Amino acid sequence: MSELSAEVRVQVARLRNLLIDVARCGALGSPLGALPHTELDPMEVQAIWWLKAESLLPVNILAERLGGIAPPRLSRLLDRLEAAQLVQRERSVRHDRRRVRVRLTEQGRAMAEQADSVVQERMARLLMPLEGEQRSALMDLLEGWVEALGGKNRAADAAPEEGEADAPVAEELEPTAASRRTRSGMMDITASAA
Repeated sequence: MSELSAEVRVQVARLRNLLIDVARCGALGSPLGALPHTELDPMEVQAIWWLKAESLLPVNILAERLGGIAPPRLSRLLDRLEAAQLVQRERSVRHDRRRVRVRLTEQGRAMAEQADSVVQERMARLLMPLEGEQRSALMDLLEGWVEALGGKNRAADAAPEEGEADAPVAEELEPTAASRRTRSGMMDITASAA
């Protein structure tokens, strides 16, 4: 941290203190935490939620989304979700059977919709203390932050491999487009909750 400018060090300290204050208000917990699915553990619910958000994921990307869980643990998790008929695994490329992608089944999509509605309600409660213009400004800042963190590169990372016609197109995966959809959906939720 010694190589950072004094201005950046001050901003880091402010951000740290703000995050501590946000945590004290009880708003720093994961919106995916303790979702009402008693038959699934929280990591399984998160996997389903990520698959809903991104449609079709290679297993290594899903492992990253779940906090970098180890391949054996992810394999057991996917075995349980497949046994419950919530996901299906498929080979990505015929000549390389090690590449596997995961997608939701219809039953998995229905469960993901339930989880997502709970997540959106929780997010709406977090945003409600702000006025409409403040919420919009916050969303604009967060979108800019995601782009600055390299969010646009995620679309390139998730681009289909050669010969994979049914993979989602990059436009569907671009965070700014997804965040715009999320933002408008969240504004609908917060407007209806007001």
